[in-house]
Amino acid sequence: MKKIPLKQGLAIMSLIMALAPENLVYAHDLSGSLGFASTSIDYFQVHCFDDGAGPNGYLEVALKDIAPVATPKISLQVIRDNMATNTTDPIDGDAGESPILSVNGSGDQYYLLTIDKTAAGAENYSVEYHCMTNDNQHTGTELYMITNQ
Repeated sequence: MKKIPLKQGLAIMSLIMALAPENLVYAHDLSGSLGFASTSIDYFQVHCFDDGAGPNGYLEVALKDIAPVATPKISLQVIRDNMATNTTDPIDGDAGESPILSVNGSGDQYYLLTIDKTAAGAENYSVEYHCMTNDNQHTGTELYMITNQ
């Protein structure tokens, strides 16, 4: 896992919070695609909250690069409090996924997910994400789509 300072994090999160409510998605598995351009990127916001199981303690995510098998590698970043944590699926099209990211939170928490790739070429992916309490119980999880490229 690599942590990268992100100066624009607060501005991005404010924009996401303003735009996100129209695009609410309720699944804990997400499938998507990135267009041909090397600059294609998808943005999502995950809201973790106490739904009766307990307050959010962390967000757990894993990425899978699925067919077609192509040159670009797909990566996922989780951004919280001006820090980004990254994971990449090392082998395209296999049954495996990226290393699981576990990003700490506290209580009612918003996380930004970005999914991008290393080069031009259309790619498909799936993401599994879960908001968890500190005692490893699943708690309230909402996903908002921000940008789909």
